[in-house]
Amino acid sequence: MHLLRSLVLLLFAGSAAAQGRLIRTTDARATPTGATIATLEPRTTWRQGPTQRNAVRITLEGWIDADRIGGRRESFPQSIGGAGMVRLRAAPRSNAPILAVLAPRAGIRVIERKGGWARIRREAWVSRSAFESEPARPTAPARELPKAAATPPGSAPSAPAPQATAATSRSAESAPAPSPNALRASTELDLALAPGTGRIGSLDKDAVVEPTARSRGWVRVRVEAWVPESLLTPTDSTYTAALRAVDLRLDPNGFVGRTVRWTVQVVGLQTADPLRKGFRPDESYLLALGPSGENAVLYFAVPSALLAEAKAIRPMSRVILTGTVRTGRSDPTGAPIIDLRSITRP
Repeated sequence: MHLLRSLVLLLFAGSAAAQGRLIRTTDARATPTGATIATLEPRTTWRQGPTQRNAVRITLEGWIDADRIGGRRESFPQSIGGAGMVRLRAAPRSNAPILAVLAPRAGIRVIERKGGWARIRREAWVSRSAFESEPARPTAPARELPKAAATPPGSAPSAPAPQATAATSRSAESAPAPSPNALRASTELDLALAPGTGRIGSLDKDAVVEPTARSRGWVRVRVEAWVPESLLTPTDSTYTAALRAVDLRLDPNGFVGRTVRWTVQVVGLQTADPLRKGFRPDESYLLALGPSGENAVLYFAVPSALLAEAKAIRPMSRVILTGTVRTGRSDPTGAPIIDLRSITRP
């Protein structure tokens, strides 16, 4: 009897500890086909439960700003208050890793409080395809390729090895000669984040790449290529293309920390005076109008690393600015202040 009880406890502990690691950003839903309640960060690990068709139930757990705790919603004693999304962190501190972003009005349960933080928990459903194909199966570590031998003294150094080179590329910049370890695609190939996972892109026939590791019949390659920057969007999970300047003014605290990427018209580079609240003394900022479809006044605080690039922007020209919301409404003008992260020409 004791042996049987021990086996049952062991099996229960093993099932309760089942973990799954995400391979991409994915939505967590209230039911397998229900409304989205959170967006989970890639490469985060979650405790898994039962499955239903193509969905698996997980336990959402982490720390959020306690000021964003709202009232009862449906069967939950608490919810996410306010109009903005809330970051779920691994620990009760502002620099802890972000695990997910919770949607406003999502039901939660507070299980612990510490200072201005609250640890919350709830069940949610996630697509099974978002997890690594075999999360419970240990895999052999990838075998790193040996480093190239050092150049003998007195001999000429070899040409630098490219990270990736497309053999069919015809660009203005000529690619360096491939290294001795380089590989060439014999046909068009699918690209994946990990062995056996879904397709994230493709590699053209005859493209030359640099291998970096091998595992179970797969090879990890490094690909270097050029794409129009204006067509890229931030990977920050707080970014949403639907966020407008009017949203920031209506809920100035609810969108703090959110990422925006807006096409704006830059009026000029300014220096903050003491009357403008929310700036550091003599902080530089771009005065802009926008984003597209709106004519709001915007302040983009410029860090020292981007100051030279900001000075090069001609007055009244249109650019794409990416930044993080510092405040949705500043005094005395009511304009949002956004911490600038990148400048892109349309």
